Amino acid sequence: MIDFSADKREQLKAFAAQTSGDILASLVLIKGRANATERTGSAPFSGADGLALDKAIGSLGWGYGSQDTRTWFGVLLPLSPDDLRFICEVVDPLALVSLDEEARVALIEAFGATEEGLAEKLTSGAETWVLGRQVVSVEGFEAALDDATTKQKVWAQLKRCAASR
Repeated sequence: MIDFSADKREQLKAFAAQTSGDILASLVLIKGRANATERTGSAPFSGADGLALDKAIGSLGWGYGSQDTRTWFGVLLPLSPDDLRFICEVVDPLALVSLDEEARVALIEAFGATEEGLAEKLTSGAETWVLGRQVVSVEGFEAALDDATTKQKVWAQLKRCAASR
C-alpha cells in the first residue's frame, strides 16, 4: 500500500514552520499576516483565528477538527510565489482560500503566470477557478473576528467553498 501522506510530508518538510494541518486536506487556507500568538513562535493558525477556522470549516461540511486534528491545511506567508504554488500542488486540494489581502496577492503571483486574467478575476471578496480548483478570496478573516458586521460578510465569502464539495 502506498503511503501518500509520508511522501507529501517529506516534500513539505522544508515548510513545516509555515504550515499547519492535514496534508491530505481538500481545502488549503492561506494567510499573509501572522497573529500575536504566531509572532511569539507558536505554530501557524494556533491563535483565535485557527480555532474560528476549525469551527467555520466544520460548519461548511469540510469536517471538524482541533488544532491537532485539522481537516484543512493552512499556509502562513511570506513565501515566494514558487514555494506557495509548490505547496498548493503537493497538497492538491479542491479549493484554495486567501484569508486576507496579502494572501490574495500571493495567490495571484503564484498562479497568475499560467492563469490569464487572474488579477482581474480574483478581486477582494471574489471567487474564481484556477487549474481546476476553486479559489475564494476572503476579506480579512482574522480582522472580522472582532466585528459582527464584517464577520457576516466574511462568512458569506467563506461559504462559497461549500460549492466545491
